[in-house]
Amino acid sequence: MKRYRILIADDHELARSGLIAVLASADDLEIVAEAADGLSAVALAENLQPDIALLDIRMGGVDGLEAAAQIRVKSPETRIIMLTMHDSVDYLEAAIKAGASGYALKDIRREELLRMIANVAAGQSFFNVDLMRRLLRRVAPEASADGAIERLTVREREILVRLTTGETNKEIAKALAISPGTVKVHVERILNKLRVADRTQAAVVAVRAGLVDRQSL
Repeated sequence: MKRYRILIADDHELARSGLIAVLASADDLEIVAEAADGLSAVALAENLQPDIALLDIRMGGVDGLEAAAQIRVKSPETRIIMLTMHDSVDYLEAAIKAGASGYALKDIRREELLRMIANVAAGQSFFNVDLMRRLLRRVAPEASADGAIERLTVREREILVRLTTGETNKEIAKALAISPGTVKVHVERILNKLRVADRTQAAVVAVRAGLVDRQSL
């Protein structure tokens, strides 16, 4: 069983202790470091190269958003999850721009947190569904600059639409009666054709191109 190495950064000691207690019970997770501020989180990530960095947004000095951006440069293989109390579309958008692969509120249930970590570690994205829908609803429509949407196959468009609702590869596979491996291949092709870095950016392209009705999100 692969064990994922986790870095936790939060300026509240009680919050860090709570997270460590929750994650320590998972056989496939190993807490390798904890930090009380963003600057320390960046230094630890650069030194330890963890699989996952769980970051609070509001921290003294270097905040979680800036720390995420720096970690993505200094430890490119580290996947970032923002865990925060801020139910804010602006923060979600900033987190995505900083390179976060996940964004969840601190009232998330243990089972969902573990599922989020597993999905993000596997290369997928996991964002608070309500916040993600609100973000996509406010995305300004614009034409696809190079007709990228038109280069997608019918199946790829079908999967892209499902990405806008935050479905995982397993959920998409079940809905379309195909294997998760096949979904993964399709998603990789979608990202390449749309020239975007992740599933979230692909979802934004889909909404802007009119492939998805914002009001249906």
